[in-house]
Amino acid sequence: MEAEGAMGEEGEPACPYLQFPQGSRARGRCARLRTIEIGGHVGIDWDLLETVGEAARARDIVGIDTPWSRLFQIAMEDSYPKLTVEFLSTFTNAPNPADYLEDLDFPVHEVTFRLLGQQFQMSVREFVVHTGLYTEPELDTDLYTQAVTVMDRQTLISFWRAISRVPFGKS
Repeated sequence: MEAEGAMGEEGEPACPYLQFPQGSRARGRCARLRTIEIGGHVGIDWDLLETVGEAARARDIVGIDTPWSRLFQIAMEDSYPKLTVEFLSTFTNAPNPADYLEDLDFPVHEVTFRLLGQQFQMSVREFVVHTGLYTEPELDTDLYTQAVTVMDRQTLISFWRAISRVPFGKS
């Protein structure tokens, strides 16, 4: 895999961003992630949809400038495999209980990850704005507040089949 790159001592990746403590969860995730293709994204081919006359129908479903349209756009952008592996190896989400009332002046760090060797902590609200999935004004609309937060396993498997070339749970 391109993200794996040169190996250092004892099979440790030479890239410092992919080095994690022995026995850590991030190290295990990193080892698995380095075995899969990164950059072979599945997204919406709008040109193809235009050619077959289905672009308007797809835009009615996905919307224009919605979290879904932004997610599909992000999926098609260039990625940096080593940084992607570092991020995914260290990403954790510890959601607050459903009855939690967020204090915007003192956000709880539900999301943590490391990128370029630097540790980041933020609320989910901050994360979705930073990643471009939602805009600041959308955070106070049903689009965000009523979004699906938990999916059953079959829905996850179906979604994964649509976006990945690797079987669910094998990556």
